[in-house]
Amino acid sequence: SRVTTVKTKLRQNNKVNEAEWRELESVGYVRLGVVLPSAQIDELCNRIDQIMLGDICYEGMRMQLCPSASSAEQKACFSAKYKGSSLKYRKIEELEMDPLFLKYIQHPLFRDITRKKIGEKVSVFRSMFFNKPADGGVPLGWHQDGRDWDLSISEEITVYTALDPQTRENGCLTVIPYSHIECPIHTVSKEEDIQKYAPEDKRVYLEMKKGEVILQKIKLLHSSLVNTTDRPRRAFSVAFIHGDAYCTTSGERYPQVLPAYRPVENQ
Repeated sequence: SRVTTVKTKLRQNNKVNEAEWRELESVGYVRLGVVLPSAQIDELCNRIDQIMLGDICYEGMRMQLCPSASSAEQKACFSAKYKGSSLKYRKIEELEMDPLFLKYIQHPLFRDITRKKIGEKVSVFRSMFFNKPADGGVPLGWHQDGRDWDLSISEEITVYTALDPQTRENGCLTVIPYSHIECPIHTVSKEEDIQKYAPEDKRVYLEMKKGEVILQKIKLLHSSLVNTTDRPRRAFSVAFIHGDAYCTTSGERYPQVLPAYRPVENQ
């Protein structure tokens, strides 16, 4: 088999072993199992609901309503402006501002990963909630992350957590193993390129249990379809970068999360 079997039990250690590191580098991703107990995943879900409904607000937190549930004026609007009480937000970024999500970002397992892959001083390019609302969401075309990031220190890894069970029916993440090495195209949209780099027989549908974590390379080719079920498909994705990295085109810097949280304005 080209990939490991699904791990569903609560992970018993906070170290990535050598076999997992090898799989990450070779295949482009590795399953790390469930990192938090179900009750703590529920707390994260409740917190994101509070943020979506406006019960908890953070200045500067960018949001986007799902195009399948928003007006034409709001469809492409991804900004720091709160867009009303709704559980149908597509994206919410800057979640390191929230103490509960920050605590998860600083989990000892992720500290071990970032120490080995990045160093002691670690920032986040983004810490983002992704949502495919019930009976909706939008398809995500084949692409690699990092295309327009323009970082002074190369981006490296993403930690992806399923806040809900993810299945083919609700639009689970779909990846192409080895594509971080084999695919030279950041956005694969032409039909001939899809057939070359993302044909059906190479696709792995990453069905995941609630709370499961996947560690993936930034350049791993991935996509997802719409949610055809009556329940949301929610996930939390953290792109870790070096703490000294900045955008070479805009000069933008990014919030530090390890070893301690430091917002950009305090750096």
